[in-house]
Amino acid sequence: MIFQIKKFSQKLLLPLGRKLSIFPANAFTVLSLFFSILSGLGFYFRLIPMIIICLFLIEFFDQLDGVIARLQGPTKFGAFLDSTLDRYGDAAIFIGIILGGFTTPFLGLLTFIGAFLTSYTRARIEGLHNKSLGGVGLLERTDRVPLLLIGIIFQIFFADAIWWTMILMIIGSHITVFQRIHYAYKKLSRNREEKIIS
Repeated sequence: MIFQIKKFSQKLLLPLGRKLSIFPANAFTVLSLFFSILSGLGFYFRLIPMIIICLFLIEFFDQLDGVIARLQGPTKFGAFLDSTLDRYGDAAIFIGIILGGFTTPFLGLLTFIGAFLTSYTRARIEGLHNKSLGGVGLLERTDRVPLLLIGIIFQIFFADAIWWTMILMIIGSHITVFQRIHYAYKKLSRNREEKIIS
């Protein structure tokens, strides 16, 4: 994890989370998706101020729904909904980046595959290992939006900033996938051996 945002979000957003805990955490998950779709449209129409605002709000609501969920007591459906809507949000953003001409379709596809596999490997390993995979990997899902936010700000000054951001995401996400494959090999192979021995 590059930015390690979740380590700080609990403390920073806890007072606000307590005030907003009268609303269901899933409502903030839906808000994150809404701004992801708006961000995708912003990329498509190349509206940089709109993209910056939307990416900031995506990250804000994504962290806030986690804080509120912990205050209310997390549910399995909430975790499922969050993960599912995040995939729709990722798709909306990457489609917008590709159609907006910020990168080539090939690079956009490689980035999307890396992003999808980063999330898939986490969900699959956690389902088999019954332990949180947070912090395992160079570029987690929570790092992608801040990285894009930095990239679009630099886009104001450098025409290829998002193109290079996508290159970084391709490298980082696929490294993360292989890190998680290695983690799964160590943890899941050992579990199988322990079951055979027992």
